[in-house]
Amino acid sequence: MGFRAKREAALKIAVATVVLVCAGFAAAQEAAICEPVFGCGHARTMARVMLDEREDVPFAREAMGETDVLSYNLDIEVTNISTASGNCTLAGTNVITIKSKSAALTQFTFRLRNNFTITSALINGATPVSVSNPTTTTRVATLDRAYGMDEVFTLTIAYTGTTVSRGFGSIDVANQSGGSTAIVETLSEAYFAYTWWPAKDGDTFVPGDNSDKALVSLAVTVPSTFVVPSNGVLQGVDVLSGSRKRYRWASNYPIATYLVSFAATNYNTWSQTYNYPGGSMPVNFYIYPNSDSAGNRLAWEKCLTMLATYRGIYGEYPFVNEKYGIYQFNFGGGMEHQTITGEGTFDESVTAHELGHQWWGDMITCKTWSDIWLNEGFADYTECLWAERKTGALNSAAYFSAIQARKPSDVGQSVYVPAADTADMNRIFSQDTTYFKGGWVLHQLRHVVGDAMFFQILANYRAGFAYGAADTEDFKAAASATTGQDMSWFFQQWVYGIGAPAYQYGWQAVNVNGQNYLLARIAQTHTTAGYPSVFNAPVDLRATIGGTPTTYSAWNNARAEWYVIPTSGPVTALAFDPDQWILRTAASNVAYAPGPPKIISTVPAPGEAAASPSSVSVWFHTNVNATAANFTLVGDVTGPQSFSLASGSNVNPVVLNLPTALPTDNYTLTVTTGVTAVNSGQGLDGEVAVANSPASLPSGDGVSGGNAVIRFSAVTPVIPVAGDIDQSGSVNGTDLQLLIDVLLGVDTDAGHVARSDIDGNVLVDGDDVQAFVNLYPGF
Repeated sequence: MGFRAKREAALKIAVATVVLVCAGFAAAQEAAICEPVFGCGHARTMARVMLDEREDVPFAREAMGETDVLSYNLDIEVTNISTASGNCTLAGTNVITIKSKSAALTQFTFRLRNNFTITSALINGATPVSVSNPTTTTRVATLDRAYGMDEVFTLTIAYTGTTVSRGFGSIDVANQSGGSTAIVETLSEAYFAYTWWPAKDGDTFVPGDNSDKALVSLAVTVPSTFVVPSNGVLQGVDVLSGSRKRYRWASNYPIATYLVSFAATNYNTWSQTYNYPGGSMPVNFYIYPNSDSAGNRLAWEKCLTMLATYRGIYGEYPFVNEKYGIYQFNFGGGMEHQTITGEGTFDESVTAHELGHQWWGDMITCKTWSDIWLNEGFADYTECLWAERKTGALNSAAYFSAIQARKPSDVGQSVYVPAADTADMNRIFSQDTTYFKGGWVLHQLRHVVGDAMFFQILANYRAGFAYGAADTEDFKAAASATTGQDMSWFFQQWVYGIGAPAYQYGWQAVNVNGQNYLLARIAQTHTTAGYPSVFNAPVDLRATIGGTPTTYSAWNNARAEWYVIPTSGPVTALAFDPDQWILRTAASNVAYAPGPPKIISTVPAPGEAAASPSSVSVWFHTNVNATAANFTLVGDVTGPQSFSLASGSNVNPVVLNLPTALPTDNYTLTVTTGVTAVNSGQGLDGEVAVANSPASLPSGDGVSGGNAVIRFSAVTPVIPVAGDIDQSGSVNGTDLQLLIDVLLGVDTDAGHVARSDIDGNVLVDGDDVQAFVNLYPGF
């Protein structure tokens, strides 16, 4: 659900608060008990969540998984429409088709508020059964017999009553905003479908279970001047006696109960066509007459471009065989009813948000209200993707501007809503946490795994849960399976955990042994109780080198961490996380504080086959103090080697002088943490990922500790043999053929060319062939 804060909502809450104070508990039962939420651009409008629903008590019922609702066929009539009292009369029937998932199912629990009277309940259209009313909102039908596993039956509920609206306005009757014509409109999220139609649903103010989606047909009879938008495809409009019309809608896509909706008023309507590869789909619009302007029409019609844009991001619109539509209602923002969005605004971001919900919320629905971020965080992030891509070309500046506009001001709650907090609608639909922080979860995940992998995660998640329901663990599993990594750390940190990091950073540019380096220190400085002491994240460091920015990524997973990064030239400026990929509360630049020494190179280099070396040099990024005891050099065959240090005090490099050249063997050089930096006193940061790879240097994981282990080989020097062009150690016909190939220009290998110049005149010609024959007359 997207929304705009409404001042009248604040007034409703203020009035309700006065009622609570002045009228006592009885009046308080019919007063709002939640505070309003306001935000910059988006906020939840909270109204009329009642105490009586909170007083429902647990009762014995079958488990949600013991039944599978296959379809609802709902037929209702709306009469006695009163804007003065804000209600109407509903009368109708709902034929519920149910499959037993129990060996012996004897009851079926559904929800319908007790302001409605059930006039009949029939099994399979014929057998009357009794229905009890154990709580304000819940009914239990006692079945005519026990139904076995996978048996299918119908339960037809006929009911009538005067409506009572709950939540955000689950069934409201009012004048159109800015007009005098009545509108009847529904908005059932989160728990409140029971306020206007009987359906299987979870209890109010608990995490619930939205996974039992079903097909829905909805017929609504209204005064003939009214038009009714609803879910799915319009099957027909029946003209009835008494100046009435019946609108018949049906959907062949499964739908969650809170996404079923209708509205009824004197709409002006128009349609456009969404063309997609292989077909087309109608897009229908329903607008109040007093809002019907060319500008407002064009504003809503942006959804046509959005449909095409989202197709490239998320795959085809998930209900393309039916329709998409937007209808106007009085709620101050939007609501993503499946295939038919309600909007109380013509704001582009709301249209982008609600259309995004058709994938995230409608096609894949949050399994529980604890997982609501899978709906709202995804839709909020979709607004940013729309900003990035709406021109048809990637616009990174627009993307970063959009995500920054949605940065939460309060990071003190978890994106995942704890079960106890699902009793608080403001907590479920918290702008800062569910919407903004939820969107930032995706923003950060994109940076952690990279663009291609991020969008593949979304694709795999869609493929796994399309037209069903998913929870946070399901999305985490999709991310882990797609990346081939356990992503639990990320979800624990950003979804289940609370808080966000604050940073300090310092840097310095140095040149060591002719190579430029960027030295950086990153410290996490947040101290808020309950926050993790360390947040793991890749941090972008954007260095200016020769006037050109170059971005390096530093994996940060310690309270204070040091980095030595080889650069192509001297660094003259540094920006920390310049695009703000990390949800952070602060990032301040301070003077660089030196840290542990890191090994930047060795001679011989890791993995090198060196010709009988007589010394080993170890270069650090800074001067060190060391003793011979801080080093060992061991041959695989020849064993430990003796050596002495040329010097060990305030030196760089440290040189291990050998008494004789190393014999042919493979060697392991170990440097211990006893080597300390002169400027900081800290011990070696020595871990080397791959001992025989130069790419594993500089060493370390960012903090002091860890020995360095480096592997290299000593080999007997090869004495060049004139005419041994392939360096096989002998001269043969292969070498003569290589010489001829070089002479003819067939072989251009630099080594072959150099060794073919046998007479040393810097040219390869016939004289070299003659010189070869003179040396080896057998050829």
